Amino acid sequence: MKRFILLFSAFICFYSCSDLDAVKVNEPIVISSPTPTEPIAKVLLNATQSCYVSAGNDMAFRLLGELFDDENLICSPLSLQYAMAMLANGAEGETLEEILDFLRYGDDGIDALNEYCRTLLEQLPAVDLDITLKVTDALLVNDRYELLPAFKKTVEDNYYAAVDNMDFSDPEQIAARINGWARRSTNGFIDKVLNPSDISVDAPAYIMNALYFKAKWADNGFGPMFIEEDTASESFLRSNGKSIKVDMMNNIGFHEYAEMDGFKVLVLPYADGKFNMYVLLPDENDIEGLIGTLQTTAWSDVLGSLKQGAKVHVKLPKFEVENRIDLNDALDNLGVECAFSPSKAAFCGMFKDEETNFSVSRIFQKSHISVSEWGTEAGSVTVEWLLGDAGAKPVDEVYFYADHPFAFVIGEETSGTILFEGVVMEP
Repeated sequence: MKRFILLFSAFICFYSCSDLDAVKVNEPIVISSPTPTEPIAKVLLNATQSCYVSAGNDMAFRLLGELFDDENLICSPLSLQYAMAMLANGAEGETLEEILDFLRYGDDGIDALNEYCRTLLEQLPAVDLDITLKVTDALLVNDRYELLPAFKKTVEDNYYAAVDNMDFSDPEQIAARINGWARRSTNGFIDKVLNPSDISVDAPAYIMNALYFKAKWADNGFGPMFIEEDTASESFLRSNGKSIKVDMMNNIGFHEYAEMDGFKVLVLPYADGKFNMYVLLPDENDIEGLIGTLQTTAWSDVLGSLKQGAKVHVKLPKFEVENRIDLNDALDNLGVECAFSPSKAAFCGMFKDEETNFSVSRIFQKSHISVSEWGTEAGSVTVEWLLGDAGAKPVDEVYFYADHPFAFVIGEETSGTILFEGVVMEP
């Protein structure tokens, strides 16, 4: 008989108060993740892991091209990477190969992938202690099923995952337990991930990953980067040629900046400057052209083109974007096919049950970002169902007015890792 697995990767998002708050949860899932107390200067990666960063960033822009549909968009490629990496540990054969190919992680194998995920999980939060960045993993397992020891050890050792078992007969209890874990893992920002109606009592397990990101803009040397008194109602030209009024933040400062072929890039740092927002503004109000260009542009080339010393006049709209995207078609188009086929999928590395065939039923991601004078809060929830069965230089003066649709990236500087990406069609 076919059964279901749900793998869930939770990142920052915003929800209204949960309907499940009244459900009492006994013995909540343990929050298990590294909490750095001493800062590190940079993320230390070996040569293979540095290639993984480039591969993940390449996947990010391929994914952006698949998902963009002429509307506001926010997604987390890092969320998807972690979700797919956890999934890969239970896969074998062509199913595993397709996942690794999608991630562009080459022939180094699953052990190298796990080591890379562990390295980022441990080091990214330590790069800047003025940034709140938490990475948390957990497995909620149906007590009718038993994890394979090797899979359990892998997720505990490499993903700091708390493994918990419970009776799955009560959907409200399962949903409340997951939602409570997500809320505590994200400092209260995630109130509700699943409703009881989302729960299958036959699911063998829920695999969860939570990422929480919260950051102030860096001080520009004279005070806050953006102040509310400088925000004004100004025009924003939509892609259809019509203008609307938006709350436009204003700043004049010395920022890293680049002019690429057909678009400009502005770097807006957070806190001590290890994490940044990169605003990618097309020259001709051609957001589709920008998305197409990014498919063949290496993120390392963009970073390598950045120059310091420009006095930039910045206009950036306050914006808030939230969406929920079904990723099945995008992943299928990007080469992940076997995982969705009950006749081809091979997920034999999770449970001792050797009689059940497992395949992915659905993957979706719900994401949210809020950008204001204070800073940025952003994140995503990825859910996977498995069916079972420098010296002084001349100063340039630049005008960077994001008064038409633009793309953005939130990334960590020392490793080059992209955490979030998106498009603002209309603030």
